[in-house]
Amino acid sequence: MTPFKVVYGRDPPQLTKYTPNASDPPAVQDDLTKRQEMISKLIQNLLRSQHHMKKYADVKRKHMDFQIGDMMLVKLQPYRQNSVALRKNKKLSMKYFGPFPIIEQIGFVAYKLLLPPTAKIHPVFHCSQLKPCRGDHTQQYIPAITIDFETPPVIQPAALLQDRQIMQGNKIVNQFLIQWEGLEESAPTWEDESALRNAYPTFNLEDKVNFKGGGIVTMVEEKRGSRRVRKKNIRLNDYDWTGVH
Repeated sequence: MTPFKVVYGRDPPQLTKYTPNASDPPAVQDDLTKRQEMISKLIQNLLRSQHHMKKYADVKRKHMDFQIGDMMLVKLQPYRQNSVALRKNKKLSMKYFGPFPIIEQIGFVAYKLLLPPTAKIHPVFHCSQLKPCRGDHTQQYIPAITIDFETPPVIQPAALLQDRQIMQGNKIVNQFLIQWEGLEESAPTWEDESALRNAYPTFNLEDKVNFKGGGIVTMVEEKRGSRRVRKKNIRLNDYDWTGVH
C-alpha cells in the first residue's frame, strides 16, 4: 500500500504520454508538451541515478552460490553475541559462529541452516551473512549461545575463575572472569559485577573477592608509604638544648 492510497483511498492516477491533437488549443498543446518533456527528463534522471547506485553497490558484491550440505559460518549482529551486556569494543567481539550445514535454499539469496536446539534465532540467513568453512568440520566453534535481544540470557555461569578492578573513566569497576556452562574452557569472559548481579542474582560472587588479577588493563593498587629512611640532622647535635622547654 502506497502513502497516496492511505491518504486518498485509491491508487494514484497513471501518467499517460501526451500525443498532440489538432483539436487542442495552442496554449494547451504547449503546456502538455512541456509537461511531457519534463516527465521524460525526470524518468531519465531517475534511471541514471539508479544505475549509478547499483554500479557502486555491486563493487563490493559478488555472486555466491552454495549447495545443500555445505558447512557455513554465520555472521551475527553484535547484540546477539553477548552473554550479559553490550560491549563497548564490539570490533573485538566474535563475528562468526558455527559451522552449520545448509539444509534448504530459500529463494535465490537465502539459506536455511541446521542450528543447535539451544539457538534462539531464526535459522534462515541471507547469503551475505554466510561464509564457507574451510578445514576441519568435526568440531563446531561456537563462542557463545545466541540469544534474542528481548529475552533473558539462556546460558548460566558455571565458575568464577578470577577477579580484578579496572578504571572506567574516573570510576573503579569490579570485574569477574566467568566460565559459562556448556562452553569451552578457553572461552571465559570478563563481566562487570553490576551486570552479573542484575542478570544472575542467585550466582555467588563472594567466593573469590581479591581484586588483584592481571591483564592488559589499568589495575588499581593500594597506596604504599615511602620506604625512605629519614636521617637525623647532625647539625642539631652541636646545639645546647639545656634549659629549652
